[in-house]
Amino acid sequence: MTFKIIVPLLFLLTVPVEPQRRSTVGKFNEVFAWKQLTYDINGIMVLQDRFAGDDLAGGDREKRATDRVYFNYNNEEDKNWGDRPIWNDSPTESPSASTVDPNDEIGRFFIQYNNVPMGAEKVGNRLFVTIPRRRYGIPATLNYIDLSRPSGRSPPLTPYPDMQSSRSIISVYRTRADECGRLWMVDTGTIEIPNNPRYLQTPAIVVYDLETDRQILRYTLKSSDLPANNTPTGLASITVIIKNGDCSDAYAYIADVVSYGVIVFSLKAGDSWRHSHNYFHFNPTAGNLRVAGQSFIWNDGVFSVAVGPAEADGCRMLYFHPMVSSQEFTVSSCALERRETNQTAFQVTGDRGTNSQSTMHGLHGPSKVLFFAEVGRDAVSCWHVDRPLAPGNMALLAQDRQRLSYPSDLHVIDDEVWVMANTLPRFIYSRLDPNQYNFFIYRAKVSDLIEGTVCAGPYDAASFYPGSYYKNA
Repeated sequence: MTFKIIVPLLFLLTVPVEPQRRSTVGKFNEVFAWKQLTYDINGIMVLQDRFAGDDLAGGDREKRATDRVYFNYNNEEDKNWGDRPIWNDSPTESPSASTVDPNDEIGRFFIQYNNVPMGAEKVGNRLFVTIPRRRYGIPATLNYIDLSRPSGRSPPLTPYPDMQSSRSIISVYRTRADECGRLWMVDTGTIEIPNNPRYLQTPAIVVYDLETDRQILRYTLKSSDLPANNTPTGLASITVIIKNGDCSDAYAYIADVVSYGVIVFSLKAGDSWRHSHNYFHFNPTAGNLRVAGQSFIWNDGVFSVAVGPAEADGCRMLYFHPMVSSQEFTVSSCALERRETNQTAFQVTGDRGTNSQSTMHGLHGPSKVLFFAEVGRDAVSCWHVDRPLAPGNMALLAQDRQRLSYPSDLHVIDDEVWVMANTLPRFIYSRLDPNQYNFFIYRAKVSDLIEGTVCAGPYDAASFYPGSYYKNA
């Protein structure tokens, strides 16, 4: 007699699903985490490598071919820019970063491994995620996640404002929104292939109206703003100030980490100029880093500009630091609004302590607390700006070698702090493990973060401790 084993069909069709566990780091709650990024493009899920995006972007095949989109000069000025000699001394690139030669990947629409997110900014119900083109195979450099729709731990990204329009932007590191409902960014115009960067068009400030999702400004930076051929690769952040509530009177401050300057743009004047100062340079004693298991030497200069509250004269205190440094500096926004640099307007604020190298930082106005994304410690820290800046007046709020490895962006919105970590040094110098979570986005309430720490409450001179370590919560 023959026996048959009947297996329920439901069992055969069931695929094991990984639990959607959300982690916490300190008082930060995980919002999203990815092993590798995926995309939702016009309702089509892009989940794995693909050579072409012909069925995704719309329009005829001639216009959709990625090599024509990425390597087409729009005007004579951009063509001349692309013909400039190339400098290959970027400290953040290495030909050994991958076993695959990036130059062999030209023309590929989506190479999943190459998509490393750099910036994250929450604006309303959208979370904008930027992926600078440091390799080929990145469908869109500017993307978003609709926070009003249910999503899992690792949601797909949607190109902003749509796939076809997003092709006009080459590469963006980080965005910043203003109170007038506009999203600002710098398009570097560059694909940063190691030892063979492609300068496709002149860097430009790009602004979108978030109400209509239309581009309302593209301001091409002047040659005087870009002193070196590799300057575009260093335009990593932008900060925006609105003067006296007048949306037409806005100033943007662009940090140049490669050639050590700050570019100022006036919306009302429709013009830009550049400031130079010794405080924009890196500190050579802080250049040795060990992050994500990788040891390396960087020389990144001024990286982030944080804005203080408006004063009676309409000026604001600007806090800034080079990434390769432990010091913080200040200058009045009104001093940078002038085209001639007043060297005495720049002040040394203090020193955060050893291994406190930081990418982005942001100020929460009501509490007067400045938050730092520390790459040197894989951490987020804080400092109350009414206190002297010293290690003893700072608090370590969260720290984790894996889940906060290279916090690449930090953004204070309303009463929350949002942080992205992306394990970038491992991508550059070694290999990411696509079977592990590599990219994280966290958020926490300011009040929860600073409660019980040295960052909370008014400054009491009697409690100042000029020590060499951080006071933890």
